[in-house]
Amino acid sequence: MNEKSMAKLVFSLGQYEGYRTTMGQTEDNLLLPSEQRVFASEDDRFIFEDLVKAIDYASKQDIVSVEVLKGINGSMDSKQKGQPEHPGILRQNVKIRLGEYIPAATVTESMVEEQLNAITSNSVTSAWELFARIAKLQPFDNGNKRTALIAANLLYGSFKDSSRDALSIPTDFKKLQFDTNLIYYYVADDLDDERPNVSESLENFVTFATQLTLQSR
Repeated sequence: MNEKSMAKLVFSLGQYEGYRTTMGQTEDNLLLPSEQRVFASEDDRFIFEDLVKAIDYASKQDIVSVEVLKGINGSMDSKQKGQPEHPGILRQNVKIRLGEYIPAATVTESMVEEQLNAITSNSVTSAWELFARIAKLQPFDNGNKRTALIAANLLYGSFKDSSRDALSIPTDFKKLQFDTNLIYYYVADDLDDERPNVSESLENFVTFATQLTLQSR
């Protein structure tokens, strides 16, 4: 993965944590030694450094597994604001709420494996499906979308194939539709007639995210 593609990935993920450093400066920071990097805030520095550590870890892996997901999340270990409090540890009786969506308070390795086993290829479509499944599961106390997208890029081969651009989250007006489709999948429930269908909402998200990726080439 080249610096421009990596900067795009860091920049797009950082927006969920209020990252305000520009895309251009983010790219420059990847080439600068730590003491020369420039950020809009100290919070941005921790966001950047934790993401770079997580991406570096993932780039050295060959497959996505439960342990690799733990390793990605565990690399974000600054324990600063907005970062995982217990890096790399699956949630055990830790309640979180994302709007109307309340995931299970405890996440087991078998629950993570169930989501990983649902992925059947390393295509861009499968990579976005992996992202959605792990993001919805919320296996860690924080950094779940970051962990999920880095894992999706590992699956897709972005880190080892320089010809493949990184899968990233839109940073323009399309992010609203991206997030809305993802939330619809979060709250989907086949047993509740008032909520979206699970498979249909997952398909809608994956289709939208895949189209964005293919259009950006």
